[in-house]
Parts: sequence; C-alpha cells; structure tokens
Amino acid sequence: MNINLITMAAIRMLYGVVSLSGGLLMLYYKDLQSAVKINGIIGSVGPFVFLFVSAIGVAGLAGQIDLRKLGLLLMGITLIMLATR
Repeated sequence: MNINLITMAAIRMLYGVVSLSGGLLMLYYKDLQSAVKINGIIGSVGPFVFLFVSAIGVAGLAGQIDLRKLGLLLMGITLIMLATR
C-alpha cells in the first residue's frame, strides 16, 4: 500500500479523534463559553489539516499525472480555501 495514502488516512483519523475529543470536552465542561472556545480551536486547525493532507496527496501524484491536471488540482485546492474563508 502507498505510504502517502496511509499517511493521509492516518492524519484524517487523528483529526477525527481530536474532533471527537473536542465534543467530549464540550460535554464535560457543560459551559457554552467553553464550548465555543473549544469549537474555535478545532475549527481553526481544520483548514491546515486539509492543506497538509492535500499536499501529501499532490506530492504522491506529482510523478503520475501530467502537469496540466496537477495544475488544475492545485487550483481546485486554492479555490476551496478561498471560498471557505
């Protein structure tokens, strides 16, 4: 199995555990103000996880697809980041 694929999946699973832990912390503190802070922290990490996982995928595909498709992929990632600001 491809090491890039394993790395991408592991990072996403780790982020899932972090998100789940954040939800449990919200329930533990039982305070709306704390829940909003926890949500803000987890939410601010999300785009970096997306970029990092995408970069690993693009790096893995770099030698396998032509430059035009690679450019389109990078533009798509950029557009997603711009549209979700």
